[in-house]
Amino acid sequence: MILAPETDLKAEILTRGVVFTPAAIDCATRMGAKGQNLVYNAPKGFARERPQELFLEGEDGYSTVVSCVSAHGKRSPVTVDVATSGELVCRIGEQSASDGVTVSFVKQPEYYAQRLTSGDLALKYISACGYDELNIIPWKGCLISNVCRFCGVNNVAVKNPNDALHAAHLRPGALGWEAMRASYLGNLSESIDLALQAECYSDHMHVILISGNLPDDQLDNQADIYCDITAHIKEQVAPKSTEGIVAVMTPPHDLARLNKLKQAGVAIVVFNLEVGNDPWFSKYCPGKSALGRDFFIDRLKHAATVFGRGKSWTNFVLGLEPVDELLALCEELAEHGIVSSANVLHVDEGSRLDCDPPTKETVIRFFHGLAQINHNNGFEAFYCSKALRTSLSNEFQDGRWA
Repeated sequence: MILAPETDLKAEILTRGVVFTPAAIDCATRMGAKGQNLVYNAPKGFARERPQELFLEGEDGYSTVVSCVSAHGKRSPVTVDVATSGELVCRIGEQSASDGVTVSFVKQPEYYAQRLTSGDLALKYISACGYDELNIIPWKGCLISNVCRFCGVNNVAVKNPNDALHAAHLRPGALGWEAMRASYLGNLSESIDLALQAECYSDHMHVILISGNLPDDQLDNQADIYCDITAHIKEQVAPKSTEGIVAVMTPPHDLARLNKLKQAGVAIVVFNLEVGNDPWFSKYCPGKSALGRDFFIDRLKHAATVFGRGKSWTNFVLGLEPVDELLALCEELAEHGIVSSANVLHVDEGSRLDCDPPTKETVIRFFHGLAQINHNNGFEAFYCSKALRTSLSNEFQDGRWA
């Protein structure tokens, strides 16, 4: 299978990792590249000045965004450098990897540097992953009973003290949601007003409400907080939001909370399994395993009846289990109206994995199979190629292969 040049380069970066020459880092600074925003995970040994993402544009104008994931040392990384002409180029060893591709940095949105009337940075409440995602992250950190082995979100959260909230504060009492709701929602609305003026959202935005877990016994409370936030902002984001508000969360215990989320204005719910099958699910996601694999799947199925076919989503980390078994599960879930996607496994700060990222061939095989499943079921890939920065689901849907 031959990939279009920009998609081929994205696959190479996701399976090899990327490093930057000093000239490329200097260019990133001069061009106003978006640095690491420390929202989800961050590359191993990250530095804030390391660019977060790259634009890759094919000769026919097709554009995609790729995350600048860290090199893992098992295969030669993709090196980003500056040519004598001043253009960014990519190499694998001594071989060019960017022929037919225009490479550029994803620039930092204007609102990152803007302050609210409270004095807070807007970045404390919202962020951009990829080019045109608007991420609303009400708290950083994850209080699941046992964190996933590939995830370093808590390592990042403790190094980023300027959070809007923190999961540890959202317990009953003085630091709970009730005490913080009014000020948080006001600051969030003001932040979104600033974001709506940003160039990156001039066409559209993918509005994603996302956070780590609250403790397992507070998952219903987490759903209630998501309802409060959604009801407050739904009219504000409606003119630009492509899918409506997408809520990425651990599902509540109480199934009635799913109806409440829909009534509040959530358009799509995302309950991420991360790993689909045992024994890998139990091994790599011990906290989710404690809740139970069926806990997630049953609620994904119920959500498809509440929100509608194609509006109950789950995501996987590609590389933690055999591809054929994962594709079989994606097909089974599709029969229940559930849409699947995957991020290519990459090594983050705080990762505790004993496996390597998948090969390019494995990645191609999975996303080709997933595209067929989506096509057969009338599903669209998540978001768009400028948003989904660690996946090739849009590229395969868009026919960027032959």
